[in-house]
Amino acid sequence: MAPPVPSRVSTRRALLAAAAGTALAAVASYRYGPRVYNARRLAALRGRRIYDENANAEALVARAVDDARREQKRPLVVLGGNWCQWCLVLDDLMETDAEIRALVAARFVLVHLDGDAAESLDSAWGHPTRLGVPVMVFLDRDGRVAHVQETITLESFGGRILHHDRGRVLASLRAWA
Repeated sequence: MAPPVPSRVSTRRALLAAAAGTALAAVASYRYGPRVYNARRLAALRGRRIYDENANAEALVARAVDDARREQKRPLVVLGGNWCQWCLVLDDLMETDAEIRALVAARFVLVHLDGDAAESLDSAWGHPTRLGVPVMVFLDRDGRVAHVQETITLESFGGRILHHDRGRVLASLRAWA
């Protein structure tokens, strides 16, 4: 005996149920996916300390300018804080991405400054931290501000997930190398 042929109604119901299930899965992943990713990302970065809150920011920048001049490089100051998840994520990208790491090593003298410890420099440079942190300050070989790059436009997916777009970060670095 042949198996029963599904009716149009049961086929339509099955298709509607599949479409509804797919839509629910899409909504759930849009809503909860970034939370899961971000929680894992933060767990991986927990305890990382890049910025010295007690550093003499002026001395570090002066040394970076001298080193850059001697090495034919450009000083690059990243203002941020250890409390800032985006600061940690940007630093992680700059350390783990081989192409970015090589470009920074070849063309820049990189200095991470705690925004609070570098308050006088922030003021002298026109308050780049008003754009948020992290903020990249590209200096010329004399230590003057050549360009300030905010990093909100470098974030992936409109900032929904803790990730900077590799291509945008590279383009910014290359533009000021």
